[in-house]
Amino acid sequence: MAVPGRMKDHRSRHRDSRGQAMVEFSLVIVIFLTMFVGIIEFGVAFSVKMQISFASRDAAVVASESGGTSSTADSAILNTIDKDVNAPASKNRIDHVDIFWADANGGVANGAIERYTPGGPLFVGWGGWTQTINSYPPTMRCAFLGGTASGCQASPFAHSGPDTIGVTIVYSYRYTTPIPGLLGLGGTGWTFTQTNLTTMEPIPAI
Repeated sequence: MAVPGRMKDHRSRHRDSRGQAMVEFSLVIVIFLTMFVGIIEFGVAFSVKMQISFASRDAAVVASESGGTSSTADSAILNTIDKDVNAPASKNRIDHVDIFWADANGGVANGAIERYTPGGPLFVGWGGWTQTINSYPPTMRCAFLGGTASGCQASPFAHSGPDTIGVTIVYSYRYTTPIPGLLGLGGTGWTFTQTNLTTMEPIPAI
């Protein structure tokens, strides 16, 4: 014959155990989902950063080629970036692209820099980009080993080549999930800045 008191104790312990399991499950699922979504967020961010790095490196190679001093050089550089920046990255998230003459420390030499931002008429030479700084046009770039080539003697800085040319891409990454905000990282995303330098292919002195 069952004892009423013992049956009540058993049911009470069963309810307590089930309630504890639900609480533990809730905690575990929240932590698991946070980690899962966080992995997605950082995975997307890493993919975008790698794309921007590759695009900068690829563009620097194009800038270094003998066509780097031609009137269509910047168009070729920007077209390369257009080609390399794909989903999950977006060209519209690029803040600006700098093409510059690099000094020994990798900085901008003599203020020689061209800057472009996304947007602008497609029929202009830099289709889909707008030039905002014009202090290092192709005609001022020197790929010659000495000599008196016009690009090497152009004002305001006459110099002997070949130049070290750099391409910097500044990209504004925006969070794709709410996790960074919930973790208190602040802001709406990160800024990725990727720079690659290369020496222009030398041309014999003339």
